[in-house]
Amino acid sequence: MARSGLVLWFFGSWVLCPALWAQDIVIVSSATNPAVRIKREGLILDFRGPELKLRSRLGAEERIPASRIVEIQTTWTPPHVAGRTARSEGRFDDALAALRQAQGAETRPWAQRQIAADLSGCCLDAGRIEQAVNEFLAIVAIDPDTRHFDVIPIGWRAASDDPALEARAMAWLALRRVSVASLLGASWLLSTSHRGEAIAILQELQGSSDPRIAGLAAIQVWRTKIVSTPLDEARRWQAQLEKMPHEIQATGWYVLGEIYARHDQPQLAALAWLKIPLLYRQQRALAADALLAAGGQLEKMSQPNEAAGLYRELTRDFPQFPASVEAGKRLAKLPGAG
Repeated sequence: MARSGLVLWFFGSWVLCPALWAQDIVIVSSATNPAVRIKREGLILDFRGPELKLRSRLGAEERIPASRIVEIQTTWTPPHVAGRTARSEGRFDDALAALRQAQGAETRPWAQRQIAADLSGCCLDAGRIEQAVNEFLAIVAIDPDTRHFDVIPIGWRAASDDPALEARAMAWLALRRVSVASLLGASWLLSTSHRGEAIAILQELQGSSDPRIAGLAAIQVWRTKIVSTPLDEARRWQAQLEKMPHEIQATGWYVLGEIYARHDQPQLAALAWLKIPLLYRQQRALAADALLAAGGQLEKMSQPNEAAGLYRELTRDFPQFPASVEAGKRLAKLPGAG
């Protein structure tokens, strides 16, 4: 099967480069000295949750802990490469079509799950929340410990008034045996008449043995207390957030940004929001909203040039999102920044 496009994986983010190798390369840190890098070559058999399975050229199989993986070099099918390119350019329909084609062309199980993660992210970018959640739940059904929690399509603001989405979210909420499904359902129901049911589920999920589920549930509960949370408690939440698994922190920083802004703490708010485009840029819709919010706080601190820089970044890198339109309007009003 023809493949093209070398992709590097740095701590959960994929970076596209020209194809150079036919085999897979995994760069790992040494078990005795994390600063030392070791190259493993062969065929990636699978990459589920806590470990990657690699078959060397000599046929030996090695299990590599995910925590030690620094970088992966592999190749993708042409439609997968095309789908990612279209998504980055905001051509969501083209991206989804290409990624669907890539699903049929890809035979590697772990790579198929990566395509599903890309599809989930692209659907969320396009505002197709139900499809985004369905793609993510399909990944979790195969790999409950999936590393793709960095793109989980969880709510961070009120969804549009969509009765169909509300009905689907209620169905997810009812899947109590699938904690990820009930978590996602609750997150998209917090701004509806089912808020009470959603909060009850989230409070229950805070006791999950999975720190990712427990952490995301706690963050969603924070969303319900944005207006009433004292500043000291917000600082305690920040300390708690920093101890959560890195891949789930993005929505927590967004919520903290909102709380700090309400307490007239523009610097703290801007710093919280800016962590998202800096560290979680793969969550593009969330990153776009965060850039706009951070720009508003910089304006409040009488830093128009810095705010203009964020608005330009938003209109340049995220032109397909509603936040970009608002950024363009704000940019036009800033003296000398239009």
